[in-house]
Amino acid sequence: MTQAPAAPQIPGLVHVRRLGSGGYADVFLYEQRMPARRVAVKVMKTAAVDRADQERFAAEANAMALLEHPHIVPVYEAGATSDGRPYLVMMYYPQASLAERAKRERLGVAEVLRIGIQISSAVETAHRAGLLHRDIKPANILTSQYGTPGLTDFGIASHMSEAADDDAGVSVPWSPVETLYATGPATARSDVYALAATLWHLLVGRSPFEVVGGDNSTYALMRRIRDVPAPSTGRTDVPASLDRLLRAALAKDAPVRPASALAFARSLQAIEQELRLTRTEIVLAAEDTTMRVADALPGVDETRLKPQQVRPAAGPEPSVREATHLRSDLTSPRAVGRPADTDTHLRPVAGGPAPEHPEEGVAARPARGMLLAAGAVVVALVAVAAFQLAGMGLRTPTVPTPSDSAPPPELGRVQAPPGAATVTGTRAGEAVTFTWTYDHTLPDDYFLVVVDGGDPRRVDRATLTLEQSARACVRVKVMREDGSGYQAEYAPEVCA
Repeated sequence: MTQAPAAPQIPGLVHVRRLGSGGYADVFLYEQRMPARRVAVKVMKTAAVDRADQERFAAEANAMALLEHPHIVPVYEAGATSDGRPYLVMMYYPQASLAERAKRERLGVAEVLRIGIQISSAVETAHRAGLLHRDIKPANILTSQYGTPGLTDFGIASHMSEAADDDAGVSVPWSPVETLYATGPATARSDVYALAATLWHLLVGRSPFEVVGGDNSTYALMRRIRDVPAPSTGRTDVPASLDRLLRAALAKDAPVRPASALAFARSLQAIEQELRLTRTEIVLAAEDTTMRVADALPGVDETRLKPQQVRPAAGPEPSVREATHLRSDLTSPRAVGRPADTDTHLRPVAGGPAPEHPEEGVAARPARGMLLAAGAVVVALVAVAAFQLAGMGLRTPTVPTPSDSAPPPELGRVQAPPGAATVTGTRAGEAVTFTWTYDHTLPDDYFLVVVDGGDPRRVDRATLTLEQSARACVRVKVMREDGSGYQAEYAPEVCA
């Protein structure tokens, strides 16, 4: 039996007990002497190989410390033990992580929506600061003594470890295709995928592509993540709009997912409003800290995004703490861009360059004045109407916040799931043809077909012809292009 490593001696800290261990680090509880408080200390299991590793660790620790957000675990200090192992001193979160809670209970829809919006706010803050997380999962969301979630582990492990388990670099059950198979660079939409997989896990008690009682090895999970559409949660209390949003965010093709963590949070807010829940606030910084966080990171690698400012999407007025940040963006003389993966559009600002066609700008001024006056009249009329409704004891209707996501939640649409396939096989000489029928067909349905126990293959028509003189056997599963009506089992095997 391997003995657990002893806690290192760290100046100013007194060891209390061991909190846990992962693939690349051990976590201990310490008492800090000055100022007096309890802290969690994460110590890497191996020493930094060379000075470059030490500098990279220090740079990442500095970036994490600069990411000040209510739902990002604060980093107080970083250093190295006497034997060269880097460590981080962080705020201590005494309650169970979301991974531990998900093992014991199924979280309610309202709580999952609230956590999703809060952690999306944290991820959006990191993205605006130029950092990708790359390892969002339930175990990396801690819970404070007040029940507040906090996101931790911003990509440091991927630089410091060569471990082969899922704590090193990427955690397979919650990772998208592009990071598992290196089919493209990690982007903001990769973190959105992991956010959605985490919320799905909290609702169901397992990651989206785990199969109860089935093969859940790393290889089997990777194949399902690549080949199988995201399943429904299967919970009757989960609204169809949330199921559709999670499946869109878990799409194989990154452009189908919500464009940013902010877009994902706004879609979650819309579902809160659909369910008549108290709207959870999107918390974004009032001041721009993008450059100083990015400056703490020398060089560019896959864990970082280009520093960017995100222009708010058109729609209802955002919540108060978010609006403060957006106002500072609107008055900034810097170029304002769309979220990651979209083109940047420049706006003229006071003192900036003249428009490309100045005569158009001059001609437009009177029209703009008329539009502003008309807008003022409309606002006044709306205010009067609202006052009159309030006097009558009526509430003015609220409008759900629109989402930048693609596709947005389609509230109220119900589609019957496909029935199980009924397969028949006929042989003609050296060829055998299998055909199948099922209930509730849609024109964009496709099929996963297993031939003679091999790997599933995608078939776009309800027929398959094999050039095979020997006996052939197939199993068929009906798939919806949008991921709805997911079937966990194949139809019974048919041979011919």
